[in-house]
Amino acid sequence: MHDHLSPIARFARYVLGCPLYPYQCEIAEAILRSIRGGDGRIFTVMMARQSGKNQLSAVLEAYLLATKQQGTIVKAAPTFSPQITNSRLRLLSLLDNATTRARVWQSQGHIIGLAPQADPLLLHAHAGPRVMFFSAGNESNVVGATADLLLEIDEAQDVAREKFDRDFRPMAAVSNATTVLYGTAWSDTTLLAQQRAANLEQEQHMGEKLHFEYDWRTLAAINPAYRTFVEQEIARLGEQHPAIQTQYLLRPLSGAGYLFNELQHALLRGEHAWENEARAEACYIAGMDVAGEERPAPDTSIALALERQGSVDGEQQRHGRRDSTVITIGRVRYNELNLPCIEVVHQEWWTGRSYLDQYAATVALVEHWGIRSLVVDATGIGAGLASLLTTRLGEQRITPFLFSRPTKSHLAYQLITYINSGRFKLYRHENAPVMVYEECWRQLKCARYRLPAPDTLDFYVDASEGHDDFLMSLALLAESLQNGMMRTAVSILVRPARLYIGEGRY
Repeated sequence: MHDHLSPIARFARYVLGCPLYPYQCEIAEAILRSIRGGDGRIFTVMMARQSGKNQLSAVLEAYLLATKQQGTIVKAAPTFSPQITNSRLRLLSLLDNATTRARVWQSQGHIIGLAPQADPLLLHAHAGPRVMFFSAGNESNVVGATADLLLEIDEAQDVAREKFDRDFRPMAAVSNATTVLYGTAWSDTTLLAQQRAANLEQEQHMGEKLHFEYDWRTLAAINPAYRTFVEQEIARLGEQHPAIQTQYLLRPLSGAGYLFNELQHALLRGEHAWENEARAEACYIAGMDVAGEERPAPDTSIALALERQGSVDGEQQRHGRRDSTVITIGRVRYNELNLPCIEVVHQEWWTGRSYLDQYAATVALVEHWGIRSLVVDATGIGAGLASLLTTRLGEQRITPFLFSRPTKSHLAYQLITYINSGRFKLYRHENAPVMVYEECWRQLKCARYRLPAPDTLDFYVDASEGHDDFLMSLALLAESLQNGMMRTAVSILVRPARLYIGEGRY
């Protein structure tokens, strides 16, 4: 009656109550063939997010525990909590069925086994096959375990190649055990990407499938709810968003390239004008990238004075040694979906100003524009200025921002999201200061990204091409919108026309 189903497909459906999709069965059967034949294959499995990668791994583990008399499976992931913890709970949940429930045993917090039969003595002796769970983080100590049934590395794109080669791959040596690397795309240099390339090359000579790859369209073809969800995510973030490219389309990012493409440049171009005065009943926010102060020597005071007036040659301004403070002011409006959007309407560009001057000028700008949320670079030299502004203007208006690898990555993803969804626009060039307009666009076109760590995106302008102060100010402006949305006291989610009714300024 069920001959059309493979043994593991029948086991998943009728014993575990967790049926597999056809593409999951294809992967599982290839892995089991390698285990049965002692072939010691290394498989790579790339599946879009929520396509059943973790379910497949847990079903494989449960099947091997239920059909083998002895042996060890080693399962590793970049972190013990939450990744390995979730893997353990997922396996225990599958084993909680009428056939295997009474035979399950656990030991040392990271081992799950299945006794050959429901015998209390065997359970006490921890007899039968087992799964050992480990962290694959660089700091973990896992030497000594043996994987004689199967070696699994989850989220392999986040595991260091050196860690895998030194600590985990030797675990498969004694029995020439089969190895499976699961994950999604990130860059061409990850463990998963490198093994994928090697597998694709071997497939041409062996005629046997070693790499399995299913992007979001595979599950979408048989699951309408999943298709709707991913289509909405693509509409929300844009197809070029790194999360869409890597996690759903399984396309790796290059190691370093330009942050924005021509389509994103087009999306950034707004139809609104540069402004010097605040509009009544409008809501304004700002982002501020802070540069250090410089006190000019007597022989440079005239040049500095000219520079402050915008009279210094553009090339000298761009490629000079001095960084600048840039404040970007945006007006919040709402699109047809009632989502907040940012229209950049004004930018201030200060080079060489003292902190006292910067403080006074910033306070004046906040008051002049009625800025509701200002995010200030408080890293290093900006900390003191951010502190003074917070003391003067209050925590409801001023948010210090500390740059680090994770927070900068957050800014990059956030800015890309707003641009790709058409919710971040720059002013037209008419009536805007020429040097300000040109420098802002120059930095946007020179902006690059790199991948310093898995799932971490850095963005910058190469030092040989100038500074990135406009770029960072724009990113901090997007953060200002997020901060304003999370504040209930002065929420910019409330339409400005309603928010300011009755207030003296408006």
